[in-house]
Amino acid sequence: MLQKMKSVKIKISAVAIALLICMLGSNVQAQSSNFSFVGSTSKEKIKLLTIDILPTTTANDLAGFSKDAKKEGVTLSFSDVKRNDEGEITSISATYKTKDNATETYKKEKKWGIEPFYFYFSVKEKDKSVVSVGFKAKNNNQLSNILFVVNGQEVPKPFDVGMMDPEDIEAINVLKNESATAKYGSRGRDGVIEITLK
Repeated sequence: MLQKMKSVKIKISAVAIALLICMLGSNVQAQSSNFSFVGSTSKEKIKLLTIDILPTTTANDLAGFSKDAKKEGVTLSFSDVKRNDEGEITSISATYKTKDNATETYKKEKKWGIEPFYFYFSVKEKDKSVVSVGFKAKNNNQLSNILFVVNGQEVPKPFDVGMMDPEDIEAINVLKNESATAKYGSRGRDGVIEITLK
């Protein structure tokens, strides 16, 4: 039975990432998060910023997200924001622009509230060159309550393993139930995913 499973080591692939989402999925709250890790090939420190946009995201949240992005060297703006009677976002246009003028606009519209999406941006800390940037639809099975540990370092939430290049990942170890709480205490009560970079 799954309840007796102690841990599972998985060689990472796109299929493995999808499997993890199915195994340990849960709901997400809107927020922004920063995390740094060392890249495998360059051995450079990479800083990752993620920002969630949900139907319930407030105007103050959007303004704060733009400020968070600006601190990391990218312009993130929101326009054409429309809300229903419950205050949920039914239409939004999100645009980013990097220092090297890479830009993209992402539009969402739905009568009863937009489907969640997020913005991600990672840069090399030494020369501030962009590693990855973009918008991505949020899966309802996002891993928000799971504790992620990358090379022994706990990752702030929210974190989406799908934003990491599978080529940079050596292995993933999934801990559930007693094995998770034995190693990480109450922080691991909803499961732990340990990622080892190459």
